[in-house]
Amino acid sequence: MGKSRFIELMAKSIGKTATEKELEELEVFLDRFPEYRKMQKVTDALKSDLKQPDPTTKQKDLSERIEELWYKIKNSDESPVTFTEKNNVRSIIYWRWAAAAILIFAVGGVLFYTNRQQPVNQLAKVMVHHIYVPYGKTTGIVLPDGTKVKLNAGSTFSYPEVFSKTTREVNLEGEGFFEVTKNAKKPFLVHTSTLTVKVLGTVFNVKAYHNDKNIETTLLTGRVQVELKDKPEKSIILLPNEKLIVDNNLSGTPNAATANTREAKIEYQVTALPQVKAGDIKETAWLDNRIIFTNESFEEVAKQIERRYNVQMVFEEPSLKNEQISGVLENESLEQALQIIQMTTPFKFRIDGRAIYLAHTGKAIN
Repeated sequence: MGKSRFIELMAKSIGKTATEKELEELEVFLDRFPEYRKMQKVTDALKSDLKQPDPTTKQKDLSERIEELWYKIKNSDESPVTFTEKNNVRSIIYWRWAAAAILIFAVGGVLFYTNRQQPVNQLAKVMVHHIYVPYGKTTGIVLPDGTKVKLNAGSTFSYPEVFSKTTREVNLEGEGFFEVTKNAKKPFLVHTSTLTVKVLGTVFNVKAYHNDKNIETTLLTGRVQVELKDKPEKSIILLPNEKLIVDNNLSGTPNAATANTREAKIEYQVTALPQVKAGDIKETAWLDNRIIFTNESFEEVAKQIERRYNVQMVFEEPSLKNEQISGVLENESLEQALQIIQMTTPFKFRIDGRAIYLAHTGKAIN
């Protein structure tokens, strides 16, 4: 039996059109060449997905689904195998190429032999990856299109194993630095609870922690379009070295009593980044394990310290949260970091396990 006959039999087996004699022929072949059984995991997956007919499935979807499955196949780390034909001619091929051929023949064969379209949409149920980065850690990943993402501590990120044919969409809660692979035909969208960042290929940072005062998008190169969830008709274009700051309504929807005040408040603004060296941009300093703060409230700095050192900062006195502080933290220990802040802000602290209690100097700490 040649490889073309093997592919034909596998296609018929997947499509449930093989006769008993053909199934026996396939089994004899697999017994003789057990290396081919490595492809069974691919065919088993197809059998489970190609069960119920779906006449509404469009032919144009077929190429997309094959492309998605092909991405999985070509990224397999299976080793090469050797097959021997009756004519004793040896050839070394990678099993994934054969599997891809079987996939194409199988899906096409099912359509041909059954004269109906199968539920290709079921093949579109692509796995979605969910990543959580604990406090005290950062992590980097490469997405299916080659886009590089680095996630800061306390971030949650999700993305599909295979992007759709028209867009590349991911979800972020927390902070991520993106180096997006250019693709003019497939925009890259980062969804957060407050806004969506749309790009074709660029480098930018998104900071969208649910408990931060603001949501920030910082563009380093390229161009991005930002759409606010509560104002979809409003599109904000950012140019290189610009930052969008959006008010994060932590208290939820304002009530009638505060509505007028809320409307008067500036809910977003675009600012230019200061002219500093790339390594001194505070919005991306976390990439180098640094924290840069300039006239920021102690409360906001405390959140950054919590994420970096995996601790909980407890303010014994609410007024201490409003103290404005500036400084740079790099490789210091937690205690050293607090001592650096003490140089400009009078307070004292007590460390109890992972809890850090803070109070004004001269005040007792519980």
